[in-house]
Amino acid sequence: MRSETTGHVPAIRLWQALCGAAELPNRQYQHVIHCVACERLATQIGDALDDIEESLRRHNIGMSSAPGAHRLN
Repeated sequence: MRSETTGHVPAIRLWQALCGAAELPNRQYQHVIHCVACERLATQIGDALDDIEESLRRHNIGMSSAPGAHRLN
């Protein structure tokens, strides 16, 4: 029988979920929203993703509609 306790969600799994590359199973999702440490990490990852997006926009990198945009490979 599986234990009812769920450990912390690995940081890479949170990153993938916040990027839309993976979906957290319901048990992990519930853990994140009830665990202060995991929720804090998810917020920090979200902030980092926002900073990356802002930097890409500022430098016109990967923005297909921007004049002279560069493509990320």
